[in-house]
Amino acid sequence: MNWTKLLYVLIIVLLYVPMVFLGANVFFPKYTGTDSFYQGPDCYSKYPYPVVEKLTEAQSAAIGDKQDECQKQYFAEQKTWEQDKNAYEGQKYMFIIIFNLIILLIALFITFQDSIVMGLFMGSIVTTFVATLMYFESKSKIGFVILVITFFVTLFFINRKKDTFVDWKDR
Repeated sequence: MNWTKLLYVLIIVLLYVPMVFLGANVFFPKYTGTDSFYQGPDCYSKYPYPVVEKLTEAQSAAIGDKQDECQKQYFAEQKTWEQDKNAYEGQKYMFIIIFNLIILLIALFITFQDSIVMGLFMGSIVTTFVATLMYFESKSKIGFVILVITFFVTLFFINRKKDTFVDWKDR
């Protein structure tokens, strides 16, 4: 085994994977960082119980009703926000796997050194796998179709490159 070529593959994979995810966050910045989860109002801080010795039953019920109404509104807004986020992340997922599919096709049809081809292949496969796990909740139908295409291109790639796939002996 030629360890230098394996090192080159590892370098390409280690640079490729974060490059794709960073690129996805650059081109699809919504719902990243602190905006990656819903931050609605805190109903208990918004409608606190006043600091008095004793509340009447009516006062306590009124505050409880306001908190309950606030919570219902919070959950409705959160559900809408999460549906919008899943739709947006479906687009981000499609971007990632289409990019990986293009890189896979480039590695398949353009002549590069074996370690570069293997690095691009491994990088695109690892990135597609990680993206599928990360954006699993997006339930993108188009993303699924592209993932199936990527799977068959991967099978074609392995079948076509089977003779030189791991034949890295010093020549």
